[in-house]
Formats: sequence, C-alpha cells, structure tokens
Amino acid sequence: MNDRRLLVVGLLAAWLLVCPRLSSAQNGITGRSAGLAGSSTGGMFGVYAAGWNPANLGLKANPAFGVTFLSVGTSFGNNAFTPEYIGKTFVEGDTLTDEKIAEILGKVEANDLGIYGFSGIPILGVSIGPYALNIDGFALARGSIASDLLALGLRGPVRDEVYRFDDFDLQAMGYVSASFSFAKRLHPSGLLKELSIGATFKYISGAGYLDLVEKHGSLQITREKISTDGFFKLLESRTGDGVGLDLGVATVVEPLDIYCGLTAGNLIGSINWTDVTAREVRFFRDDGLDIDSLTDKRYVEHLFNQNDTSYSVGSVTSSLPSYILLSVAKALLGGRVNLYGSYYQGLDDAPGHSRTPRLALGSELMFVPLFPVRFGFSVGGTEGFQVSGGFGLKLPGYQLNVGGSYQRGVFAGAQGLSLAVGNYIGRSSY
Repeated sequence: MNDRRLLVVGLLAAWLLVCPRLSSAQNGITGRSAGLAGSSTGGMFGVYAAGWNPANLGLKANPAFGVTFLSVGTSFGNNAFTPEYIGKTFVEGDTLTDEKIAEILGKVEANDLGIYGFSGIPILGVSIGPYALNIDGFALARGSIASDLLALGLRGPVRDEVYRFDDFDLQAMGYVSASFSFAKRLHPSGLLKELSIGATFKYISGAGYLDLVEKHGSLQITREKISTDGFFKLLESRTGDGVGLDLGVATVVEPLDIYCGLTAGNLIGSINWTDVTAREVRFFRDDGLDIDSLTDKRYVEHLFNQNDTSYSVGSVTSSLPSYILLSVAKALLGGRVNLYGSYYQGLDDAPGHSRTPRLALGSELMFVPLFPVRFGFSVGGTEGFQVSGGFGLKLPGYQLNVGGSYQRGVFAGAQGLSLAVGNYIGRSSY
C-alpha cells in the first residue's frame, strides 16, 4: 500500500472511528427523533418520555402500556472532511500537489481535526401509566488531532520548522443507565388545559472512561540535529457508578391545544470512576542523526528516548452532559400533521454535546396512518446544520421507526451522520 493510500485509510479511520461503538449525548436518539432532527419532545410519550421529558407521562396522550427493545441510535462526524472530499482528494489521481496540500490543511488549521460521536442502545424499556423503567447503554466521545501532525504527514518534515502537538484531545466514556421515571398530573385552570410535572432518577454503572488530561510536545529538524520533547498523560478506568436526575414540566395550552414542555436534563448527574490508572508517556531527543545507521533496526527503535509509566490515582469524578430543553408541538388536520419544535442548550463541556444552542423543527405526516413520514432540520449544537428524514410502520400493538440525518451537508458531502432504528410494543405512543 503506497503512502497516499495509507493516508486515506488513516483519514477514513479517523472519520469513522466513533461509528460502531459510540453515540450522541443529551436525550438519546430514537428512530422517531432522528427523523425529526431531535425536535420530537412533544410527541415522546410512554417509555420514550423518560429520555426527553418525564412530565409527558402525566398527560392524557400518554399510553397505558408500552415496551421498547432491540433499538439503537448513533451519531458521528468531524469538522473538516466529507466522504466525497476524501475520495476525490486522496483516492483519485496519483499525487498531492502543494496547492492541494495547502487546501487540505486550510480545512483544519483553525480548529484542528475534530471528531465526535455518541451512541445510545435502549436495552429494555417498560411504561405503565405514569411510570416508566428504562435500561439504556450510552457511549460518548470527542477528540481532536493537531493540525501540525497532519502537516507533517502530508508534506514531510520541513527543515527548521517547529511542529507543535499540544492540540491533541480525547475524552470518552461508556455507561449503562437504569432509570425510573414518574409524573404527577395536576389540575390547572385558566389557559392551561393540562399540566404535569415529572422526574427521572438514574443509577449509572460506568463501563469505560478515557481522558487525555495533559499533552504537550514539539519536533524540529535542523541541519545539525533532531530536537523533540513530548509528554502525554491519559487517565483510564473501567469501573464507576453515579446518579442522575432529570426534571420536567409539560402542559397543553388552550385554546389552540399547543403542547409546551421544559426539561432540565442531568440537573444532578456524575460518575465516580474508581481504580483509575494514569499512563504517562514522555519522548525526547536533542542530538544529531547518523545516516549510516538508519538501516539498523535497533538504532531506529531507540532513535527517540521514551519513558512509559503507569500508576494508580484512585478515583475521578466526571459530569454527565447537563442541558435545558424547551419544546412545543401542535397537531393539525385532526392529527394527520404533527408539527414539532425544540430549543436545546447544553450547560457544560461534557463529551457528546455542546454549549452551542440548537434549534430544531420537524413535521410528521400521518395521511397514511400505517406509514407515517417525517422530516426535520436543526441548526447549532454538536451537529451544526442537520437535515433529517424517516418513516414508521404503525400496526395494532406494534411500531417500527427508522430515521436518520445528514450533518453539515447532505449525502457524500456531509461531515456527519445520525441513524436510529427502534421497536415498540403496546398502545400507540403517538
């Protein structure tokens, strides 16, 4: 495999790194929500209410019973490259010109090459009236690759140029959440036709944690010598536990029968990781290069002095992604058209979501009751600009929902993708 194809494989691996095992954060991704670009809170009842607004369990539209199983949702992407660009730039043709290399580096020099991913797997969920029990698996990750490292790989070392590797970043965690949700229906007056408050209590069992907490390094090649000095410290753990709390309020406002909801997600939420191991790697060199010895394997292996040590650091606490979610919904034409809107605001800097606000709008067409069709779009958040679509199969006592979205572009020009499939047994959740 030539150098060009090695680079292609590396870039594709970076772009797809989080696809098979990681996912987005906030509320999870369902087959229905993915098709509505995450705007669907006003239509998430029963077993799905826990992940979006537990107060929905107390509204009249909430079904008496429901079960979800064998479902999965994932979202992943990067901030620079699309499959189309990778194919045209690295696969087609034989060489990378200086102009093309400058163009590639221009895409990442401002923010480095950022990668993000989120996955949610509803293992089992059951709702009975205003109560719901859910067991879900989550994996969240984000990272960045220093633009100087990409420049070094594309151009090769330039004499006297100083390459900085301080902008590496990696944060990832995986956990299983067992949650209990309930809602209380209140008796409002005036313009409030319905009013409900709800809460979700979570017990969290940590499955994996990575955090690159220290990183710095540089490389310079001159006529006389190679100078490099780098240090990286990575925290790792496979055990941990914690708790979380979501609070919600939902209402239906007269005279237009408009749903309005407010969710405070992970208002309390953290994982205490135990048996944390710190791995420290340092490499350094400030010496000349013996050209005649480059064919000696032992000389090359010890070209850079390296120290690699591991030790226990006890425990570390990491926060779950906290957020505020405002949502509205309105049914038109006797329920044949459902309109949804939401505003999501991340409150911290945890993996899997962003402090950048996200506005989402979606529509669900039910002209053929057995085959609902969904569309949506959003702006902001981790995903940037997002265009989505999906469909459902709605049979008596059973539903299959499939949805997906393109992020920062469409088709092969997208820099990210969300996909979700969900199964549901029980009375209709919409």
